[in-house]
Amino acid sequence: MFLASALTQRVHLHITDKPLTTLEQLRALCIQWREGAPAPIPLPIHRSQQTPSTTLTTAAGNSPLLSTLSKIYIKEGQRGGTWREVSSLDVQRALRDFFELMGDMPADHFTAEVARTLKARLSRCPQYFAQRPEFKGMSLRQVVESAKDYQTITAVTINNRLRKLTAFFNWCKSNGYIEQNPLAGMKVMAGAAKDARLSFDRSDLLVLLNLDTLRQEARKHPWRFWLPLLARFTGARLEELCQLHTTNVIEVQGVPCIQIDDSHDGQKLKNQSSRRTLPIHPALITIGLREYVESIGANGATRLFPDLEPTRGKYGHAPSKWFSRYKTKMGITDPRKTFHSFRHTFIDDLREAGVQDSLIKQMVGHEDGSVTFGVYGSRLQVTAMRQALNAIEIDQAIRKMQVDIDSRPKYR
Repeated sequence: MFLASALTQRVHLHITDKPLTTLEQLRALCIQWREGAPAPIPLPIHRSQQTPSTTLTTAAGNSPLLSTLSKIYIKEGQRGGTWREVSSLDVQRALRDFFELMGDMPADHFTAEVARTLKARLSRCPQYFAQRPEFKGMSLRQVVESAKDYQTITAVTINNRLRKLTAFFNWCKSNGYIEQNPLAGMKVMAGAAKDARLSFDRSDLLVLLNLDTLRQEARKHPWRFWLPLLARFTGARLEELCQLHTTNVIEVQGVPCIQIDDSHDGQKLKNQSSRRTLPIHPALITIGLREYVESIGANGATRLFPDLEPTRGKYGHAPSKWFSRYKTKMGITDPRKTFHSFRHTFIDDLREAGVQDSLIKQMVGHEDGSVTFGVYGSRLQVTAMRQALNAIEIDQAIRKMQVDIDSRPKYR
């Protein structure tokens, strides 16, 4: 039985790597493998005591398939509550890409050479592979090995995938399926500064935050009006804003604030430092944020942007795609300028105003061991943040908002 299992694994691996092998060639290979296989070592296993790991034991020199181990790994992560829903989906996606790029194989066949090949193929993966019409009918590996010219995923995305796969192979090592993890410490070099995301300049903000233009964009979806404005004045991440509830708009000592946390279903935080309370910039109050929140609650909705639906567990998918089209339409074509550029701009403005880095990190949800503020949302913290916001020089686009009281959005 062990020999049959070993032969089945080798046939599967061979066909995955060389799908054009004929039946006669496979028969000859099976004979060769069978004659060269060592005798199996019988193990006394009681059926009542079998576990997933014991059922994977094979003849000496063989190891379970990575596809089998990945299923056990995913079940353990989900059952133990180790992963959030989004994390689980990301892990499964990384493993799916692995098998599409490399095929299945016994765990001990994943060598340093194979790991380097994986890294090279990941580096050739296209952005939005499943949504690109030119790739229809092609597998991910076929695209990667083609001579086509396309925009690849970023170094950040590649390294995120590698980290998730490294965690899987660490689990394989900890459970005795492999002796070493060839992916340990492997990553691609980060791009040069010229490839990093950029902040928006004043002319960008002037066109992107034009109230009349945003109102036109938001005729069907109010979030198209509010998300760019909220990002500009809070520096919050897109996903943090998209998952806000109406009850996340609060007052602290009479100061209107936005509370970013994970207290509601569907809300996720990037890390514990992301949990924070931010004062609302007066410009947002002037153009009607408070009234918008009240109208949403009066209509029975609990989420601030109720028409946003999650895609793979994230609410920011549709807004991200929309903003990419919007900023291009407004004449901003540099690919390094994205929705996340609002966050960079916010941080740059605070630094230019002389705000301490420790406070900036608190405001944007970055980790900082030197922070001495108390519980998030305390009066001292909110007061300091409010003063920091007021220190930012108001540019022309924002000044126009503050005097444009009669042009408040009508969709409430």
